Amino acid sequence: MRLLQSMFFSKFHKKIIRVRAITLLLFGLYGLTACSPGKKTFRQTSPLAIILRDLSKDSLAAHVLKNPSDFELQIIYTQIDRDHKGVPMFTSFHHNTDSTRYFYPASTVKMPVALLALEKINHLRRSGYPRLHRDTPYRLDSLRPFQQSLTHAPTAPNGKPSIAHDIRQIFVTSDNLAYNHLFEFLGREYINRQLREKGYTRTGILHRFNYPQRDNRHASPITFYDASGDIFREDEKLDEEAWENPQRDTRKGKGWYDTADSLVQEPFDMKLKNWFALTDMEKILRAVLFPEATPAQHRFSLTDDDYRFLRHYMSIYPRECDFPQYDTATYHDGYVKFFLFGDQNTQWTPAQHPSIRVFNKVGIAYGTLTDVAYIVDSANKAEFILAATLLCNSDGIFNDDQYDYDTVGLPFLAKLGRAVYEYELRRRR
Repeated sequence: MRLLQSMFFSKFHKKIIRVRAITLLLFGLYGLTACSPGKKTFRQTSPLAIILRDLSKDSLAAHVLKNPSDFELQIIYTQIDRDHKGVPMFTSFHHNTDSTRYFYPASTVKMPVALLALEKINHLRRSGYPRLHRDTPYRLDSLRPFQQSLTHAPTAPNGKPSIAHDIRQIFVTSDNLAYNHLFEFLGREYINRQLREKGYTRTGILHRFNYPQRDNRHASPITFYDASGDIFREDEKLDEEAWENPQRDTRKGKGWYDTADSLVQEPFDMKLKNWFALTDMEKILRAVLFPEATPAQHRFSLTDDDYRFLRHYMSIYPRECDFPQYDTATYHDGYVKFFLFGDQNTQWTPAQHPSIRVFNKVGIAYGTLTDVAYIVDSANKAEFILAATLLCNSDGIFNDDQYDYDTVGLPFLAKLGRAVYEYELRRRR
């Protein structure tokens, strides 16, 4: 499939980018006092506060906004302005954002893992394995009862697993097994050490998905090969680090169901689960889409072709994917595009807005919905970054599969995305 070329991307890799980033701290819904760090300037009403004020005219949105402790809502809205040379400048506005307050990030952690996997391939290729690339087939070996061998991938172009195929599935439909494969390739210690070295200190990725019986300290042996034979082999990796979740409020709700399907009538403790602050999500998304506008420490070592590859699969809909080919009845256009399209509003579909593209990663689990996205409308020359998370679990019970995704979470995020988009159409740049 032809790679999507946004009108904005052609300028990113040809210029030296300068960044103007102002972070505003809002107090309360209407942002009555907001200031940028290090400056004694004040704004009475921020753009995000105006957007939320107007959005609160909707009854569902008003309910969410008026009950912040119940929904644990956090929002980051980043405006993008460009000078006459197309150089981007960023201004961020926050609502209830707190990088120390825990929420379950679910599949959003797949984004940094995908980036680290591509980066590791590049490091290996430069350090003596020139035949290695993201499409090189690999196999996973099994040494322990909880490990699984992997040699075939029926939906891949050549029927074999590869880093590229895992990443396609991660961004197009948020596939859990694809993420687990990358977890094996990287290992837990490598993932977290690399993220900390890059300055993402409010992120911890400790476990796979859908494998509660696995020991996440161990990563399976992996071998990359081609028609000529084995290229690179890595033995089993063991992470002996005792990672500790630094976030607060890891105990949620009033009860939860255990593996025996028995109700435990006490808060659900998530202190051993992954964490990924919304502020780190927004920074990592920026590092993918605006690498030259990202401080060197926070960047990933990726090639121009890697960036094109990532942006393509971050922005397409399941029906546009070449490998795998997805059933559109299940994997509809809004399946992993919560902002704008997540509520499947018949008045708001990608077909009705063909000039809009959403480059994003979502998470949905344990009643928490999260999306971090760069949204661009090439016809109207509008672009912005939006990140938000909220808890949709009105009964306070976890693991019961009784969450308010369809009635509250997805409609709210779609309405929020549309409200910011409409504001951007009116905004002078």
